[in-house]
Amino acid sequence: MKKLFLLVVLLAFAGTTQAQQAVVQTPEAPQHLILGKDQAPAMTIEQQLLPMNEPLTYDRARNSASSLNKAAQFDLFEIGLMANTYAMIGDSRVQIACNPKNDDVAVIFRGNDRSSSGDGNTLYIRYSTDGGATWGSQGDNIATTASPRYPNIFLPTSGSPSTAVLWPQVIQFGDGSSGFGDVYSMKSDIGNGNPSYGAFPTPPNWSIPYQIIEDQTTGELFSLALALEPANGASTGELFVIRSADAGASWAPVTFDNPAYTSDLIPNGYFGGSLRLEISPDGSTMIMAFPLIIESEPGRAFLLDENHEIAWRVSTDKGATWGELQRMSPSGDADLPAPLNTTCAMAWDFDLTIDYMNRPHFLVVLSADLNPFDPFAEAPTDSTINLIHVDSTFASEVTIVDGNWKVFPIGPVRRVRTDRASFTAGSMDDTPAVFRNEPKWARSLDGKKVYAKWTSSIFSWRIGDVAGQATLFADTIHQVYVNGRHVDSKSLDAWTNKWDYANPDNNTYEMDSLMRATALEDVDAKYTKIARYAGNDGRLHIIFTEWGVGETVDDDPLYTDQTVWYLQSDDVVVAVSDVASVEQIDSRPGDFTLHQNFPNPFNPSTSISFTLPAASHVSLRVYNLLGQEVATLVDEYRSAGTHSATFDASELSTGMYIYRLESGSNSVSRKMMLNK
Repeated sequence: MKKLFLLVVLLAFAGTTQAQQAVVQTPEAPQHLILGKDQAPAMTIEQQLLPMNEPLTYDRARNSASSLNKAAQFDLFEIGLMANTYAMIGDSRVQIACNPKNDDVAVIFRGNDRSSSGDGNTLYIRYSTDGGATWGSQGDNIATTASPRYPNIFLPTSGSPSTAVLWPQVIQFGDGSSGFGDVYSMKSDIGNGNPSYGAFPTPPNWSIPYQIIEDQTTGELFSLALALEPANGASTGELFVIRSADAGASWAPVTFDNPAYTSDLIPNGYFGGSLRLEISPDGSTMIMAFPLIIESEPGRAFLLDENHEIAWRVSTDKGATWGELQRMSPSGDADLPAPLNTTCAMAWDFDLTIDYMNRPHFLVVLSADLNPFDPFAEAPTDSTINLIHVDSTFASEVTIVDGNWKVFPIGPVRRVRTDRASFTAGSMDDTPAVFRNEPKWARSLDGKKVYAKWTSSIFSWRIGDVAGQATLFADTIHQVYVNGRHVDSKSLDAWTNKWDYANPDNNTYEMDSLMRATALEDVDAKYTKIARYAGNDGRLHIIFTEWGVGETVDDDPLYTDQTVWYLQSDDVVVAVSDVASVEQIDSRPGDFTLHQNFPNPFNPSTSISFTLPAASHVSLRVYNLLGQEVATLVDEYRSAGTHSATFDASELSTGMYIYRLESGSNSVSRKMMLNK
């Protein structure tokens, strides 16, 4: 069957799906372990990842001061309340935006009160003009129609600072069935001043629009929209590139002659997955891409499979025409590092970005499945709870290096899928909700740095209340993770924060915590979104909602899904392209030493070596004589021993430069001469 697996549409109209299966039971242990109220299980805190020193009992009251702990380098801000989390479920939509040229940030969300006189049919925006450090008050409703849904927001980087918003409208189709049909747009000043509104031309009718992207050379905005039959709301199987030439005030299809996607692109035996549209920083290359998910049987597929693929089409005229469908398999076509070089199964999660050299970067979840999750081994019936699960499953980058496909593992994913039960389930048979890892890209405006965001579960089990009994649920808390790298790096060690992928036992709390942006105790980060552009110097902007699923008010009053949280990071430091030339030349520890560069004088490049007595976070930076930093060669964890970095000064002027090595309290500087 040829079809696009339109997660957006399915989630909009479906309740519990086949994917939302109950937690598997085994003869050895029941799905839920009923405990007496005085038998809350003790926790073994070996390698504990969360700052907790008390067991999580079923009647623990929510305390915002403790339940929303943050990692040291991140801040949390409560943006507002919304009627349900469906406004953020679709992974093809984004409700947060950043303009890195002026540090504006904006978040859009739907009102919370669903009563007839409430604000559930509203769209609100909150703005920050200082990179997320402080936020203005909730603005007035921007929607001009009843029942606005599923908004996208973008802050264009060209022209005067402004806001662009897209949202669909629920209508009645000709046969009386309920669905989408109209799409509305708004352009306004920052703060919603001087709004200008538009609507897509119809027919055809339209489903929910996708993430907004930008041609930085012209200021044009682009998105994707699925065409629907006006008579009955059925999908035509065609997605068209839509364009705005006025910063989001009005939109129309680029062409009806050449849709970016048609259902007959999907080979027999496959699903088409989470579709993405992206354009390069120079505007020359547009890519439409999606995962090809092989069916295990008609209409169903394994979440992890070695035969899943990545497919894409390229347009060099901004969506007017498209090339042939291209395909690649990470397991069969890419250079794979250990442990993925033994087995490499791909999950459904997917995202796409394009760098300044017009190279695609695909974001997926890959697994060698060396240590599959066994819930009953990790939460045995003797009332101990193991908080850690280390697997060989990773958020991973698939990209082109020197003409060949290469896989870069980014960070750990403990479970590809989480069946999350309600804390106040009415019975042991309540169906849990399914969550995956939500990987998404952000990139620098110049396209030279990419940043990955994903979620990974920490807890394996939680205590809930079933009919007054403390009950051990197969449940979890998701934390938000981030990492970044320079796109010219060729080393598998290129990502800022490190993880020993081939040797799980070598990974530590410190290595995990450097990537982990949250330390949540009583809430679960879900439906996480990241602004498409990273802010200045690698500042990331992320939102998430709390635990809860459904169109109605959350079934758990203590753990509500109605709050939208903003997560602001300090800079995720990414070394410049010279990091690709950093290598370890001797593994023997030695005194903390910065060696004289060679050659010296040099033109245009030189080698700088340094020695470390023990593994540590180290920085190697170059400054001019005015004290201005001109290059970051290393800013990452490096192992003990001697390392060598190449400094390319081809874009600098002749003169004396200072290079400085720092690690903890140790610091040393030397001089070098560039002589062109």
